[in-house]
Amino acid sequence: MTSGAHLLGRHKAVWLAIAAIAVAGIAAAVAPSPSGLADTETRTASTFAALASVAIVALSVLPFIGLRRAGRRPIWLTLAGVALALGVGSFSAGGYAQRACTARYGEKPIVIGTELTTLGATYKRANPTLSSDELLFDAAGVPARIWTRSSIDACRTFISSTYFLWIPFLVVCLLATVQAMPTGALPAVLRDASAPETTGGADAPVRYDVFISYRHGGLDTEVATQLAEALEADGYAVAIDERDFPANASFLQEMERCVRESRATVAVISSRYLESGNCQEEAIICKVLDMGDRKRRLIPLVIEPVSMPAWLYGIVGIDCTKANPLVDPFDKLKSTLGAPLATTANRIRTLSAKRT
Repeated sequence: MTSGAHLLGRHKAVWLAIAAIAVAGIAAAVAPSPSGLADTETRTASTFAALASVAIVALSVLPFIGLRRAGRRPIWLTLAGVALALGVGSFSAGGYAQRACTARYGEKPIVIGTELTTLGATYKRANPTLSSDELLFDAAGVPARIWTRSSIDACRTFISSTYFLWIPFLVVCLLATVQAMPTGALPAVLRDASAPETTGGADAPVRYDVFISYRHGGLDTEVATQLAEALEADGYAVAIDERDFPANASFLQEMERCVRESRATVAVISSRYLESGNCQEEAIICKVLDMGDRKRRLIPLVIEPVSMPAWLYGIVGIDCTKANPLVDPFDKLKSTLGAPLATTANRIRTLSAKRT
């Protein structure tokens, strides 16, 4: 990975979207074709269903895949609700099409129309109680004798274009629901040892899950800002200078405060961050965290190839420069952080309530 895009889980989200698109296409292709169509029409309908399902899912979810802002969850929930409503409507429409546009001749369903021919209208007036099945039977199984050719063709099109629509909408609903679900709590549920510390060093109370240290300007600022938004969208309390440092405060003092009051410090490592003469961040982090604390609470997030300085030796960090990482960097960061403070606190309160 040569940019900070993968930091926001886009790599995983894109593959999830691709899988959803493939599932929708395959499911629509193998779904039972509507009754009453000829074999050639059935093959055409299956092909159209697969292509249309792929297009519906792709156009519905791909525009939002890169969305990792604080407001993303309401958007995904809205998309899930709309897709569910459309899916239910499509399922109902498909059922209505089957009932209104087919009749049985013997044991075989045949597509009929909705508009009567002159002969059919005359016959229907003379026999008002006859059902569509009975009209078709009296027409010797030839629907064109009772219904107009244009209405029969319209019914055939209606049936073949609606029977499958519930599949892509259901896939979109499920995918949007997954995207809207918070993911930060899972590592802590599986791994109790990742519960946050109660202090941030020097008896400072913990207020943040993570403090983001970065060099201002260009890609560094972009990555830091997007990272803060993505973490906050998943329930983490984030400290970042542009928003959380008072305008009249000392930058270095505020940085020290945030390092002390955070469970972890993420340093966005680039050549600009490490360039000669800009070592204030290094000095503050080293002052607050001794080497043992540094390995436990400092997370270098490397966004471009650099030679790591001595004060970061022994810390594995998260390398975002690999083209095809085994684990998405953003997911690895969340797993390292564990559950957000609020999630863990709620879990502790729930367990305490159960014990009492």
